[in-house]
Amino acid sequence: MNLCLMMFVSMWGESVLVYILMVFLFFMKSGEYLLMSVENFIEMDWVGWVLVMLSIWVIVLSIMSSMMIKNKGKFGGVFMSLNGGLLFFLMGSFVFSDYLMFYVSFECCLIPILLMILGWGYQPERAQAGIYLLFYTLFGSLPLFFFIMYISNNYGSGYMYVDLMVEGGLLVCVMTLLGFLVKFPMYGVHLWLLKAHVEAPVAGSMILAGVLLKLGGYGILRFLPLLFGQESIFLWLGCFSLWGGLLMSLICLRQMDMKLLIASSSVVHMSMCIVGLLVFSEWGLKGCVMMMLAHGLCSSGLFCLANITYERTSSRSMLLSKGLLNLMPTLSMFWFLLVMSNMAAPPSINLLSELILIVSLISWSSSVIAVLGLMSFFSASYSLFLYSLSQHGVFMPSKSSLKTTVLTEYLVLFLHWVPLNLLILAGWSMI
Repeated sequence: MNLCLMMFVSMWGESVLVYILMVFLFFMKSGEYLLMSVENFIEMDWVGWVLVMLSIWVIVLSIMSSMMIKNKGKFGGVFMSLNGGLLFFLMGSFVFSDYLMFYVSFECCLIPILLMILGWGYQPERAQAGIYLLFYTLFGSLPLFFFIMYISNNYGSGYMYVDLMVEGGLLVCVMTLLGFLVKFPMYGVHLWLLKAHVEAPVAGSMILAGVLLKLGGYGILRFLPLLFGQESIFLWLGCFSLWGGLLMSLICLRQMDMKLLIASSSVVHMSMCIVGLLVFSEWGLKGCVMMMLAHGLCSSGLFCLANITYERTSSRSMLLSKGLLNLMPTLSMFWFLLVMSNMAAPPSINLLSELILIVSLISWSSSVIAVLGLMSFFSASYSLFLYSLSQHGVFMPSKSSLKTTVLTEYLVLFLHWVPLNLLILAGWSMI
């Protein structure tokens, strides 16, 4: 009893109560319970609901994974405030029905994650990673801001759910989607993601891969109807994204850094999501949302696993972390389960999402069959490469006495894996 009271009066217990309060306020549909009526600019469909639930789930798990920040006294209060602010802006991005409000929340999400990288990053190079993150995302989304201003001034409405078709050429279409393609990210504008993941703390990597990348997909989903009629540029962007995903899958096969490999695999998975959205079909949309949900849980769990391994071996190199199966067999089991989910093995929802996306892409163009087949093969290859190289082999003598894994870490991994495999039941109902 005393332990429970101590937890709830502590800083971290208060933060959990704040998150519960935010969820409660979120589900209050009517504005009469609040100080101001928010239902004039808040509206949410099933896609926004799925991503809001994913945001809450991943951020809570990232906090549970960051207990070392509290134990070492590294400004835990500031860290929790950043997580709370990030959750607020993420929820705003997914529920605001006004384009300008969406853009403000969309860009404000960068501030907490940037401060996390600069404040709790591992190496001095975190300043360079922060600059990459800031310049890529801000400059990429600047044309999007001008496009939103153009809509508001010329069409008299910034409401997302009004049927509009904006007249513009190919350049307008590309520049508008650029801000979302950078955030997704698409191959060619993905360098900021690799640097940010390498330097970010575990919470930053989990939130970045689990939720922030999905902002790009959600933005494309909301703005694509405005650009309907530009199928030619969608074709070129889709082909470039697929070939970029294939190249990134080859790059994953030569990565020795755990975090770099997991971050590069995110680009591979998101490349299929981009094409699924650009196909502009119902199955493409459903497959994309399912893959964003599956990738959010799977990649977040893999980054958590990589951090647990790093805290014990002091290295992210798979060559220096061999033989972990002999030292931490239970942790190796979670490595196997999440790696299998990453390569779309049943019963993961990754399998269902990839099948739906592959069917929708083949119906769009049969010429992508070879590229999709190679991407699936290489995805399985680098996933097995990650598991076998880090868990099997002869461990180094200096690693023979590692700190045991605590129960909280197993709980976090379990809470990643269970919804990742149970949600396939809900996925079948969407088809």
